[in-house]
Amino acid sequence: MDCIRNNSVLINNLSSFTSGIMSSGYSPFYILYIAMNIATLTYAVGTLFYGLPIPIYGLKKWGPRMMSDAIYAAVWVNIYGIIIFAIGQIQSLLGVDWSSFFSSILQLQANMFSALIQVKSLYYIITTEKISMALALLADPVLQFSSFITDIIFLLQFFIDLGEFIQQSYMILIAIGILLLSLPFRMGKGVGGTLISSAIIFYIGLPYLPIFMQEMSSITLSQIGSQLSTITDVNTLVETIAGVVPELVIVFIIIPMLYLSILAGISLGLGNAIGGSSGRVPFPLDLF
Repeated sequence: MDCIRNNSVLINNLSSFTSGIMSSGYSPFYILYIAMNIATLTYAVGTLFYGLPIPIYGLKKWGPRMMSDAIYAAVWVNIYGIIIFAIGQIQSLLGVDWSSFFSSILQLQANMFSALIQVKSLYYIITTEKISMALALLADPVLQFSSFITDIIFLLQFFIDLGEFIQQSYMILIAIGILLLSLPFRMGKGVGGTLISSAIIFYIGLPYLPIFMQEMSSITLSQIGSQLSTITDVNTLVETIAGVVPELVIVFIIIPMLYLSILAGISLGLGNAIGGSSGRVPFPLDLF
C-alpha cells in the first residue's frame, strides 16, 4: 500500500501545479485565448504547406491536416462553456454532488479511525497485560488487522485528494487539453484528447463512487461501521476480524478499483474519439 501514499503525494503535487497556474493569472479562458492563437497559427502554416509549389507529397499532405486540426481546435474553444454547463447538468441528473461525496468518504474514514483506535487499544492490552498464551498468540493477527485498517484510511484519503484535485482543476485541465489539440503537426492531439475526456468523465463519475460502493456490496456501509464499533474486548475482536475482513476487502478495495477502472476505460475511449489516438489517464490510479 506504499503506492497509495505515493499517489496521494502525486495528487497533491498536481493540485499545487494547477493551483499555481491559476494563481499566476493563467485562468482557463486565458489558456483558451492562447489555444485560439495557436490554432490560427496552425491554420496559417497549413495553408502555407498546402499552397507550396513543391511537388512533395509528404510535405503537402500536412496542409489539409493542419487546417482541419486548427478548425477542430477552434470548435473546442468555442464550445468550452457549453461543455462546462453540460458537465454540471449531467452530474445533477445522476443525483450526486461533490459535497455528498466528501461527506460520505469522511464518514467512512471516521469509522475506520474509530475502529483503529479500538484495535490498537486491544493490541496494547494483549502485549502488556499478563494473559493466557492462547490470547497472546492473537498479537500478530491484531497488528496485521490494524495495519489493514490503516491502509484503508490511506485509500480513503486518496479518494478525497483525487476528488479535491478534479473538483478544483477540471476546468483548467480541459482548457490545457484544448491547448494541446491546437498544437501544429498533431504534437499533442492524443494527450489533449485524453486530458479532456479524463477531466469530464471523472468530474461527472467520481462523486458517484460512494453510491456505487453501497449498491455493489452485500452489506451496507453503515452496517460495517456498526460492526467495527462493537470491538470492545478480545472475544468480539476475533469474531469481528473473521467476519468483517472479507467485506472490507470487497467494499473498500475491489469495488472502488473496479469503479475507477470503469471510469478510466471510458476516459480512454472518449479520449481516443476526441484526439484520434490512445493516451493515458493523467491521474495516478495504479494503486497496487
